[in-house]
Amino acid sequence: MRALRFLAVLALLAAACNAPAPAATSPTPTASVDIKRTKLDISYASLSDQDVHKVSSKKILDGAIAAINAEIKKTGGKGEIAPIDFQDVTETTVPDFKKFAEAAAVVKSQNPQITADRYADVAIEGMMSATPDCHTYYVDPSGGVHRSRPEPANGSLARIPTTGTSLGGPDEAGLAGRMLPGGIVYITWHEFVVTGTYKIFDEVRKMMDKGVAAGGRAWLFDLRGNVGGFDADTIAAFFLNGEKMLNIVYRGGGAAVWTSARKEWRLPDAYQLPLAVILNDRGGSGPEVFAADLKENKRATIVGGKSVGCMGATSVTNMTDGSRLAVVVQEFTGANTGTIYNNVGVQPDVQADDVTAVDKAIEILKQKF
Repeated sequence: MRALRFLAVLALLAAACNAPAPAATSPTPTASVDIKRTKLDISYASLSDQDVHKVSSKKILDGAIAAINAEIKKTGGKGEIAPIDFQDVTETTVPDFKKFAEAAAVVKSQNPQITADRYADVAIEGMMSATPDCHTYYVDPSGGVHRSRPEPANGSLARIPTTGTSLGGPDEAGLAGRMLPGGIVYITWHEFVVTGTYKIFDEVRKMMDKGVAAGGRAWLFDLRGNVGGFDADTIAAFFLNGEKMLNIVYRGGGAAVWTSARKEWRLPDAYQLPLAVILNDRGGSGPEVFAADLKENKRATIVGGKSVGCMGATSVTNMTDGSRLAVVVQEFTGANTGTIYNNVGVQPDVQADDVTAVDKAIEILKQKF
């Protein structure tokens, strides 16, 4: 009996040793094709989850496909990504991204003339094109900036008048002041700088102190070419008294949130003089917020041209290769008028070109004495 059992065990061992080996799992044809898939995944999710405009997943992925196909054609390549039936929803859809990535890899394998980095850059450009906004942009590994809403500026930088007497500057923020004939205090700066050692609101206040001491009768703030920065609301509050300024719009909607001028920042009556602000389409964000805060409360006359419309806030995702993607997560509207400013701009109360803007502003201010 034991002999029979022993033979049976031997038979089983022999069968096991002679059984065919399990089939090896074959890699997918595109598994080794580098399209920077992780970066594309992160970029797609950032846009579909965070964009304040709630752009659809379908538009984001369709934009990437269109951009890749255009690059293939531009470089004399082969094939293209065929249309894919994506879900038209405003949320990240993993199965749809997978369809896109696999199709993109297949076509990339046919186009070695496009590097993996360039392929990813183009795809991200296409994704962003679905939701153009000043605050949505991509910085590639080499430092190149790809904007979702490229709008070349035509306006000039601030031009400090040669008449009158200097009140000081320019300093590190470009802050300079000048007492013009007739008591007009001209002030300009190119960035709302706030650091551990420099605060633009303190420095503007000091410049205004000089203007009041010199007998100033009106303020002329020339913010053409100002690139923005921090605490524009603080300087606007110098001229307000607790009023609402701007609504903050979030992706999720919900109850309105607004900014209000802090009463403790209002300057004394000696500083509450007529005020004009010059803007154009060069620069944006901080100077636009400052001007809109005042415009919402009819506290200043805006002179010049329509501003660029860069009024919101962004969330930045840093990639491991040194690139980064910024996505707009807030935008501002008028708290009192409901005016849409982001991607539209601040409309001037008085239109003027760059050559005549200062003279026009002076003329308006003198009428308010």
